[in-house]
Amino acid sequence: MRDPLTDCPYNKVYKNLKEFSQNGENFCKQVTSVLQQSCVSSAWAWASEGMKSTADLHQKLGKAIELEAIKPTYQVLNVQEKKRKSLDNEVEKTANLVISNWNQQIKAKKKLMVSTKKHEALFQLVESSKQSMTEKEKRKLLNKLTKSTEKLEKEDENYYQKNMAGYSTRLKWENTLENCYQSILELEKERIQLLCNNLNQYSQHISLFGQTLTTCHTQIHCAISKIDIEKDIQAVMEETAILSTENKSEFLLTDYFEEDPNSAMDKERRKSLLKPKLLRLQRDIEKASKDKEGLERMLKTYSSTSSFSDAKSQKDTAALMDENNLKLDLLEANSYKLSSMLAELEQRPQPSHPCSNSIFRWREKEHTHSYVKISRPFLMKRLENIVSKASSGGQSNPGSSTPAPGAAQLSSRLCKALYSFQARQDDELNLEK
Repeated sequence: MRDPLTDCPYNKVYKNLKEFSQNGENFCKQVTSVLQQSCVSSAWAWASEGMKSTADLHQKLGKAIELEAIKPTYQVLNVQEKKRKSLDNEVEKTANLVISNWNQQIKAKKKLMVSTKKHEALFQLVESSKQSMTEKEKRKLLNKLTKSTEKLEKEDENYYQKNMAGYSTRLKWENTLENCYQSILELEKERIQLLCNNLNQYSQHISLFGQTLTTCHTQIHCAISKIDIEKDIQAVMEETAILSTENKSEFLLTDYFEEDPNSAMDKERRKSLLKPKLLRLQRDIEKASKDKEGLERMLKTYSSTSSFSDAKSQKDTAALMDENNLKLDLLEANSYKLSSMLAELEQRPQPSHPCSNSIFRWREKEHTHSYVKISRPFLMKRLENIVSKASSGGQSNPGSSTPAPGAAQLSSRLCKALYSFQARQDDELNLEK
């Protein structure tokens, strides 16, 4: 079974961010572990009586870091881990809705195909037996045909509605990804800020140890001064972005028995049955087009009239516009496909539409499925304002052209400074022995 989400850029961006976030959490735990190794009072328990003064300082430092940095850090990381699991569950839940709808469409289509084939056989039987049947037999077959027609209409409408639900379940998944993406960025900001605060506290404490630790203090202070939360969040978005000029999502199109040129149905009957389906699409296209005009007027009013320009209303209207545009694209692709078939049957020139090169098919056993690739606003573009929102309160320097250090460089620098401090502590202790 084809999976509509595996190769989706939205999915890849979110997975990249998750991986980046996990690496960041591991680094935070690594730094906390270094702090713990350097500062816990048990490390100095063996100190001799002559070193009592130095040992007391170490014990005080250890207790301070334990209370102010190590325990709070692990508490925050545990809370964040639970939040990330909750976010993953939300994404998985909405992804399952997309896949479920995709499978339901295919199942409904197969059911409709079988029913249409049976109905057509019954119709041909009625047509071919009219002259040879008694009135009673004719009424019996006509009643059977009427029931079959009603059943077929219900199945057809059910299939059509499932196809239309495809865009709404997809949008729900995309919006969930967007919200979870933003939430993870905010967790990253919180984690970076926590680490920055911890290292600042650590730097303040070790500055009290005297000249022997001045070099280490300078190294750590220098590393801390390089932390820029706003630029770090920007770096996260750049490192997790998928370098793609266009994001296209796959949507199933409706396929009908009447479109199959190898079916036993004659041309005139195929045309007569395709036309109502095309009219249904055209009615929905007209409604969606009117909705689009109304939404465009609302957005224009918001942008030109300050009294109507609250951010939430604009955002909600923009979301409705995005949803309506996606629905319209799906309707038009379905309409184009049926119009092309009808033009072929009526021996007319083929219609033209921008989606003509975006419709594809794949074979699954005895069925051929059609789908369209529709261009979607790329996730990173839709989230372009998240950086400023997620980074409010960060230590930004808009006038600086110096790039922020990469995550790997920053991690290496901090760890080297901390390990260097630990080594100097050990050297000092050995000398005093």
